[in-house]
Amino acid sequence: MTQVGRNQPCPCGSGKKYKQCCLQTDEAARVAALPAKPAGRLVARANFGSDDDIDPLDRLSNGTVDLINAGRLDEAERICQQLLAEFPDLPDGHMRLGLLHRRRGDNRKAAEHLRLAATMARSDDNIDLADSLDAEADEIAPPPAS
Repeated sequence: MTQVGRNQPCPCGSGKKYKQCCLQTDEAARVAALPAKPAGRLVARANFGSDDDIDPLDRLSNGTVDLINAGRLDEAERICQQLLAEFPDLPDGHMRLGLLHRRRGDNRKAAEHLRLAATMARSDDNIDLADSLDAEADEIAPPPAS
């Protein structure tokens, strides 16, 4: 199956760009189809000691926050893409992209990534994180009325 580019017309025939139409739904379906992971992964990795104990996920995720806070947004975006590539089944990449786009003032795009992260957290049975991410997304960019 050919993959649709974000800026290409949506294959559903709506006339909108794919990213503004079915991308979020398709991504949520892709995440839901991922194999189950051991429960507690999101919580367990937060309990670390020295820098030597930090795993690659934490280094990338925390490094992204540091770059965003330093205003080095283009570098942070590259690290976010690396997070998505290396850890596609965890919400960290989308959470960090949400923070990045919020810092850039693009609340709609930030909310999209936060909702994707929420979907991933929910599929990992991390309901509290998912609810928090959804609430943040709704606060900065309410979903369109049905």
